[in-house]
Amino acid sequence: MVKELVRAAVIAAVVWSQAAQAAQVMEEIIVTAQKREQGMQDVGIAVTAFSGEQIKQLGFQNSIDIVAQTPGMTFGTPTAEGNNANLALRGIALNDFNDNNESPVAVYVDEVYVSAIAGATFQLFDIERVEILRGPQGTLFGRNASGGLAHFISVKPGDEYGGYVDVSLGANSQIKSEMAVNVPISDRVAARVSLAQNQFDGYVDNRVQGRDDPNDGDSIAGRLQLAIELTDTVNLLLNYHGSQEDSLDGSWQHQATKPGGGAFGDASVALPASEDFWGTGPGNDVFAYRDTDGDPWAGDYDRDGPLEIQSYGGSARLEWDIDSNMSLVSITSIENYHRLFGEDTDLGPFAGIVPTFDSDIDQFTQEIRLSGSTERMRWLGGVYYFKSDVNGVIDLGVVAGGDASSCRNSPCRPPAETWDIFYHAAYDQDTDSFAVFGQVEYDLSEQFTLIGGLRYTDEQRELDFLATELAGAGLPNDTFLDFRKSAVGDLTRNDSDNVTGKIELDWTPNDDMLVYGSIAVGVKAAGFNTGLLDENGIFNTVTPQQVPVDEETLTSYEVGLKYAFWDGRARLNASAFYYDYKDFQAFAFANLGQIIFNTDATLNGGELELVLSPTDNFEALFGMGWVNEAEAEDIQSPGGRVRDRRMVLAPEIQLNTVLRYTWPLPAGGSVAAQWDGFYQTEQYFDIQNHPVSESDEYSVWNAKIVYNSPDDKWTITGWVNNVFEEEYLVYTFDFTASFGYNQLGYGRPRWAGVTAAYRW
Repeated sequence: MVKELVRAAVIAAVVWSQAAQAAQVMEEIIVTAQKREQGMQDVGIAVTAFSGEQIKQLGFQNSIDIVAQTPGMTFGTPTAEGNNANLALRGIALNDFNDNNESPVAVYVDEVYVSAIAGATFQLFDIERVEILRGPQGTLFGRNASGGLAHFISVKPGDEYGGYVDVSLGANSQIKSEMAVNVPISDRVAARVSLAQNQFDGYVDNRVQGRDDPNDGDSIAGRLQLAIELTDTVNLLLNYHGSQEDSLDGSWQHQATKPGGGAFGDASVALPASEDFWGTGPGNDVFAYRDTDGDPWAGDYDRDGPLEIQSYGGSARLEWDIDSNMSLVSITSIENYHRLFGEDTDLGPFAGIVPTFDSDIDQFTQEIRLSGSTERMRWLGGVYYFKSDVNGVIDLGVVAGGDASSCRNSPCRPPAETWDIFYHAAYDQDTDSFAVFGQVEYDLSEQFTLIGGLRYTDEQRELDFLATELAGAGLPNDTFLDFRKSAVGDLTRNDSDNVTGKIELDWTPNDDMLVYGSIAVGVKAAGFNTGLLDENGIFNTVTPQQVPVDEETLTSYEVGLKYAFWDGRARLNASAFYYDYKDFQAFAFANLGQIIFNTDATLNGGELELVLSPTDNFEALFGMGWVNEAEAEDIQSPGGRVRDRRMVLAPEIQLNTVLRYTWPLPAGGSVAAQWDGFYQTEQYFDIQNHPVSESDEYSVWNAKIVYNSPDDKWTITGWVNNVFEEEYLVYTFDFTASFGYNQLGYGRPRWAGVTAAYRW
């Protein structure tokens, strides 16, 4: 870590020593965090934003890449790369990997909510900007979000013909391309077509002969937009989009964590009485396997697990400017998400634990907003309807003997007699949610503005779940758990309604400074546990009463400062927060089972972002996220002890930086050099805080050199990501107690390439 920081400091010093050009006024990103266009420095919310040009400069390829340069934001991938990534803001996250749940950090694409966690990872192409808003968001946005949101906004059709093509060649035979064409069809109609693809070979070496290398990529995506000016005051934007990922699952690393082992369920693998021993041991796991090479990007995997994610949908946005001070917006959308994922959970050369997840999610949303303004007041009111239908299937096979021939196909459903236990679950979850929301901003004086907002939400959610055995368990009626209305009655219905809101005071002592303070309440909806549910004690013990999960409520207290100085060459944004969590939806993993349960929690910390542009040629960005306290109360360990624990995905310190220097060329054009990266301290991936679920501190650094042609049409970029090939964890799953091993999910190794771009 010290060596990397020294190297970064040396490079920064060299760049600073060459910065001797005239000063410039930095361009400020225009955001719509309050549903109208404002400069980011004029919004009393802790916002981080990236323009489309910055996204390209930073080399962001997918939606999760924004984490690297967003203070206070991190992520985890409980089912490995490209698959159900969970975003976290200020320690607010839910690390569940099941398809029926929603994240407390909401994701929006072109004002449409993405309910599926599998739909939150997507390619970034033809993007105008990204806005990340911290804290509860419910008085202006359609879906209530307790932790914050990330909004991805596409480039819209315009009235001039143009477009671009980008092509990248990189490590592991990567071929990545994107293009967009804007076509004005008439004075009142314009279309924009955007396409992207990304393909690369697996970067994890599979040592099992005849098996493919996992962690590859093969994705395509497209977007068609049609902008129609129906009248001088009414505009319609139609958006149809789709994407597909077809690759092999991101395989984990195997870490033997308990000596000896024993059979599944044997008392010899129970926790020690003290519960404090939880470390690596010299023995193998219960399948008699141990990975000994120390290579985080190699393993022995007997299964080519599929990862197939498809999403498609469409939206219609109608905007009517009723008069110069009032407008009406209607957004109607239909979305579908499908995920098929199969994993080699035991991580060895013989079949041991083999799950397959298959889900289909249909979503419909309707939002109507009416907004207006007077000389001293801005206001917005809206209604929002959300409906989703989640159908899922979970298959799990356990082969205690390790039969290498039992899982050569994907999905893995060999004859029942080859399994010691085979678990099959099918579920259907329906959600209907209706909300009314609004916000008013009133200028008390030239310096003070009072903001208040309210939201009422009424939601009904129902679950039909049945888990049966296909082999091995010998259960009465072949049933692990029957959670249908005929069996458990009204437990299958989870109704809730709530009122949340926000009050804020903004103080603008001059044109360069904004000081704000706010109190806001956000709610994440009630839900249900799915996944591996078993009331017989074979995998876990989950009673029907534990399947429903209450809604969680977060009360946020926040103060912030936004300050521009040094004649506009510098911007400093700082914020501090205190979160009081009631009925926090915590996720625990034990044996092969998982459960979400409610408890209370407390968080506090802050963020700082400093942007500098001392010359026409040099730009620098420095960011820090601090989560001082992230304490979940009364967490019960597998052995029965009750303790307060650190929340998952909540590192104490995060640092990020971007340094960029541009040299004009004598013949025209320019060359730019960029150095960017991030550092974070330790974090846990398991609410139990066992040592094997903790990542070490780490830093990742990237380098780029960019040539721009004199006419600004051609750009050629050479880039290296993870320059020092840092080995860092993005997730762990602890199977110590049952199977004697731990799963380790690592980020990508060093990755180099070149990108050529042409614009017209």
